[in-house]
Amino acid sequence: MKNNFFHDLYTTIREVRVRDCSATSLSHLLHGYLSVYAMVRISPGLESEYGTLHEIHGRLREIAGELSKAAKDTSIEQDEQIGYIADLMDAYQTYSDMDLLDEALDMAYRVLSVDENEVIVLPGKTPNVCRLLCNWYYFTGEERGLMLVEEVINDNVRGKNLLNWLRAIENFGKLAESGVVVKMWEEACKQEKEQLEYEVIHSITSGESEGVDCEIYYFEVLAMREYEFFTLCERKGLLGDIQ
Repeated sequence: MKNNFFHDLYTTIREVRVRDCSATSLSHLLHGYLSVYAMVRISPGLESEYGTLHEIHGRLREIAGELSKAAKDTSIEQDEQIGYIADLMDAYQTYSDMDLLDEALDMAYRVLSVDENEVIVLPGKTPNVCRLLCNWYYFTGEERGLMLVEEVINDNVRGKNLLNWLRAIENFGKLAESGVVVKMWEEACKQEKEQLEYEVIHSITSGESEGVDCEIYYFEVLAMREYEFFTLCERKGLLGDIQ
């Protein structure tokens, strides 16, 4: 079953020139393509609609290359820069470039400073910091990183940026062994997430918003939604029924 609404949006997004995008749009573009990549990987029949894994991988590589410039830009507000570093680490899990990962880890170590007692000093307790810590622990295995993730999660870093919070939840979900803590926060976010998706769909269908940046933002949200749909179908053995 093809979602014509998302398919049409994706057709538009494929024509977007990466070099013309703002850093924020690159972040949304990256996460949208990560969802599409994961979706096609679990359901290869979607290649006819969204391109081959090789083609999507190439697009991710292009986006990550541009985003790495923003991650190194010290003129950008620190929390925003932290988000871009976390984005590069997210990208590495699909686009395996050791230079990219080493670069992101070097930047992460500079952000996560250590005091005289060898205790990590967090630059804040935001969704972006949570994402950075999740990825840092994932790639280094340092237990203190996981402890800090739990600290930030338990302090409820949701704040005003729901999309960044949902990204943080997704990163944390990859780390949790039991899933109990993640389930609690997923339930807390469920209603807000549904509201976000409703607002995005309403804005597009009503013609209330225009511009490439808006479309790229919508792309991330709706790609996340599509990926969750296909994941659910995979768990229930229904993929063959919807293709």
